[in-house]
Amino acid sequence: MAQRKEYRTRQREAVMACFLAEPGRGLTADEVRAELAKVGQAVGRTTVYRTLARLQEQGWLAAFKDASPATPVRYQHRGLSSRHISVRCSGCGMIAALDCEAVTAFEEHLSLEHGFILKEDECLLPGFCNGCRPGQTNTFKP
Repeated sequence: MAQRKEYRTRQREAVMACFLAEPGRGLTADEVRAELAKVGQAVGRTTVYRTLARLQEQGWLAAFKDASPATPVRYQHRGLSSRHISVRCSGCGMIAALDCEAVTAFEEHLSLEHGFILKEDECLLPGFCNGCRPGQTNTFKP
């Protein structure tokens, strides 16, 4: 089967720009459309969904699905060589990558000592961000 030629479109570049502007932020398809509308880019819902699927397929985005079927998929920029564990706020749905030496050391330990490699798109730790954590001061910075 012949491989499909990749085209760089204005819409695809606009969608990717949403993720590149805040690489640690996870966005739903509707949030991507809202971000694009803020800057005057009218991109249809179907185009956004197709673009997100294509960027995920190419390895640029990771998709995170909550356990609830009613919760929309959140996408996050990953680049082609990035690997991380992420946290997800159970209050607001924010996703933040834990891209630090401790996480890298943990992943290396799992691989070397246990022969185990994590599936990035399933490494999502639930908790609460600073804004949603009730009555507690938190110094955590994703």
